[in-house]
Amino acid sequence: MNRILDFLNGLDDYELAFFIKYKKDSYMKVTRKIISDFQLEKNFSEKKIDRLISENPKSKLTDGKERCPRCYSDKIRKDKVEWTNTGGGIGIDDEIATWDGAGGRATYKNEVICNVCGFWLEDPNQEKPLPTSKKILYGIWDLILGVFRNI
Repeated sequence: MNRILDFLNGLDDYELAFFIKYKKDSYMKVTRKIISDFQLEKNFSEKKIDRLISENPKSKLTDGKERCPRCYSDKIRKDKVEWTNTGGGIGIDDEIATWDGAGGRATYKNEVICNVCGFWLEDPNQEKPLPTSKKILYGIWDLILGVFRNI
């Protein structure tokens, strides 16, 4: 359990507020208890968390670092993942990946996730749940591609 405490101690107050609000519930019960105890120790009430999130000064930083668009932390995780969702796209990357797949070769892309709040910056395989607006756009796009395939 030292890993979670080391991680929590490495967060500033603003990052900790985002972490508690957006990621705490994604952990198992034992780890959530450790996070809750840490939250109590730091005197982080719901009101304080909401205040820290609303006044986050990192939103005004222009230091050139890659930052999360939700919490503005630079604690970003990049994982190389096999790109499996290549169908239906238009572009040279999609074509190359499709041909590579047909030849038995894998194409890899970065999956980029904020370690603080869990926001997905890049999701090449569209694994995270999409908001309704994006579902509608992807549905329209699939419809258009279907029409062109049948021509």
